[in-house]
Amino acid sequence: MSLRKYLLTGGLSAVLLLGACSDDGGSDEGQAEDEATGEESSGEASDESNENGSSEEGAVSYSGEYGDYAFNEFSQFTIEPEENEEESTEEGAEEPQPSEVVVIEFEFTNNSEVPTAPQEAFGLDLAVRQVAEGSESTLENMTTSLPEDFEMSEEAAAATETVEPGESATAVLAYGSVDPELETVLQSRENPMAEEQSEPLDHKIELEKSE
Repeated sequence: MSLRKYLLTGGLSAVLLLGACSDDGGSDEGQAEDEATGEESSGEASDESNENGSSEEGAVSYSGEYGDYAFNEFSQFTIEPEENEEESTEEGAEEPQPSEVVVIEFEFTNNSEVPTAPQEAFGLDLAVRQVAEGSESTLENMTTSLPEDFEMSEEAAAATETVEPGESATAVLAYGSVDPELETVLQSRENPMAEEQSEPLDHKIELEKSE
């Protein structure tokens, strides 16, 4: 009788011991799966964050005295010379050459207290310059020289329309003539009379070099 009781007690202990081991194993396995899932989710979030960071880091913006500017695109355009029959008939007259300009598309927000056109505010807050051998030259606004069939003619026209304080508009401006071989930069103008000095802007505009 004593032997039978001993065997029953030993068997029950073995069952309880196996059950406890099984529970520990399942818990460890579940924990390992949770950690793996967490690491994968963290990796995906990190990748997404890096992608967003690259996008935001590459954006160009500036807050000036007359407006806030968020630049959408910088491109290059060739303005063909207008045909003039009188000049073409003159002997020895030089043929007009095409002009290369840099086209700037941006979102303008009027942060002043008076209605202001985007091109007016741009000219007061910013300048497009070319740098050569330690010297620099400020380019002229050539937006009015763009052809009528220019693909962003509506945005170019919007550059001359006044924007009410606090409102925004998408505008396009063209500056030139540019020499693609020289460095072209978009820079903020210094205004010593401004009440608050903005963070200076010095952005290099990439142009296609002539072959």
